[in-house]
Amino acid sequence: MRMQLLKRIITPVLAILLLTSCASMSSGVSVGETNYSGQQIQKVVDEILSARKDIDTTAMQLTQGPELLRDQAQFLIVTALLDEIAKEKNIVVTKADVAARRADIVINVGGESELPTALVGANLAASNLDAYLKVLIISERLDAFFINSGTPEAEAPALVAKAVTDMATKLGVEVNPKYGKWNPTNASIDASDATDGAVTPLP
Repeated sequence: MRMQLLKRIITPVLAILLLTSCASMSSGVSVGETNYSGQQIQKVVDEILSARKDIDTTAMQLTQGPELLRDQAQFLIVTALLDEIAKEKNIVVTKADVAARRADIVINVGGESELPTALVGANLAASNLDAYLKVLIISERLDAFFINSGTPEAEAPALVAKAVTDMATKLGVEVNPKYGKWNPTNASIDASDATDGAVTPLP
């Protein structure tokens, strides 16, 4: 299914990169000097939920409820960490790079008219697509950096994950406890510790 194609392109990279440790804070999420408010995260979630109303989602496996909030918070963490790593490693991703990757995605899903359905199926917000593609490109170039430095290809993904973990430690990662507690073991925000299980506006 076309929407699953986009999900397959992005999800494995995020699964590798979501390896950080964090503490609690009163706002949304914070990575070093980068802060995302609860309202910013909620806005993305609202966009995703709104887009689903216009799409037949009966055959899709969608992230719903508070997990959608946690997924978006985790992605924002990864985005900030990868941006910092890119600066440190002199990895430059231009608008043209992102546009080219977007064009590839459009071809793969069957055309521009199919993109909204693909985004819904991948639990993505259209407004954040460029950010997702930039994360993907940075991670690929970081992987290539390690390979070109002599690392065996099979071992490079582990070094990418370690680079993200090291940057998280360097900058400090904090998450509003309303989302739950960050669990570095499985690289997710643990739902069992969340103080609010509803998808409602956050402070």
